[in-house]
Amino acid sequence: MSTGTLHRYESAEAIVTWDESVCVHAAECVRGLPAVFDPRAKPWVRLAAADVEAIAETVARCPSGALKFHPRGGAAAQHPPSPRHTPEHPMSTATLKPNGPYVCSGDFDVAGKTAAQAALCRCGHSANKPYCDGSHAKHGFTDAGHLPASAPAGHAATGRVTVSPLANGPLKCDGPLTLAASDGRHSTSDPTFLCRCGHSANKPYCDGTHKKIGFTA
Repeated sequence: MSTGTLHRYESAEAIVTWDESVCVHAAECVRGLPAVFDPRAKPWVRLAAADVEAIAETVARCPSGALKFHPRGGAAAQHPPSPRHTPEHPMSTATLKPNGPYVCSGDFDVAGKTAAQAALCRCGHSANKPYCDGSHAKHGFTDAGHLPASAPAGHAATGRVTVSPLANGPLKCDGPLTLAASDGRHSTSDPTFLCRCGHSANKPYCDGTHKKIGFTA
């Protein structure tokens, strides 16, 4: 069953939904449980092919939050959602994927929509901004995902981060956002202005280049 971009797959024990509009095709589900998640099959999600606990754990690893697990009735007590997705006071982190998006996890409000996970575009080419749609690969976006030497050290903190895509400009992040670089460095700041045009010389931070190149979004 599907409604627009939201698809629903059901079994006696659970419901799995897939929002194709925010999926970045990282294929964590396919690698983790190929018997259930098979993009060559129709339907591509087959819940009867594995036990519900394995499905819940695999869905919990979806980096974009496109997949969500909903237990039915008594299954809720036996198979609660992964605790890393339902902490009482989560730390909101944006991981800089090399040559890819900002992979966010924690407590986020993205353009008015609450999300525990989201993959946000940083190449500037997504047709589904502020979300990543995989365009970084098609357009050859390259960035190692490191933090500049000037990145504020800050102190890891918890709290909701509100992400507001500024017109023709960066992502304005209000709240204690922790950036996790691909080389292991971390930086926490509030507010944080993240580049989303793909051309800042101070990535992941905005340096105003979007104005020079005429970025529109």
